Amino acid sequence: MRRAYNAPMQLSAVEHPGGPLERTCAELDLIRRAAAFQRERELRSRRRLRESDLLLDLIEQCRLRGYRLLPAQLWTHIVRFVGSVDDALRDDLGINRHPDHVSEILFAAQEELLREAIEERRPRRAPIIPLFAPRAVATAG
Repeated sequence: MRRAYNAPMQLSAVEHPGGPLERTCAELDLIRRAAAFQRERELRSRRRLRESDLLLDLIEQCRLRGYRLLPAQLWTHIVRFVGSVDDALRDDLGINRHPDHVSEILFAAQEELLREAIEERRPRRAPIIPLFAPRAVATAG
């Protein structure tokens, strides 16, 4: 029986990896995927910092135009953003739509985001991957 070039993988091969080298390759593949996920998270924190800068710029535009309260569309976006950073900050934000108050809360949210970014950059210990399963000790008796 001949397999086609793009035939799906047999389930028996997926469920039971072969020897120790195949298991090690599978573990290394999982580590590569986790590293890619970590890079995406780091980019996400930077993206959130840029978003907070953009929101502060919009608040400054409202100040320059003489708005006493922030527009509803900007307000809802700020509430969602601050709520995603910290629930306590969202509670501090309250219903006050005054630009000065909102910008103070956004500065506090940026402080929290910077703290998270610093924590993400701290070196961590790499997980130790055993290359082979531990041997069973035979008892002589």
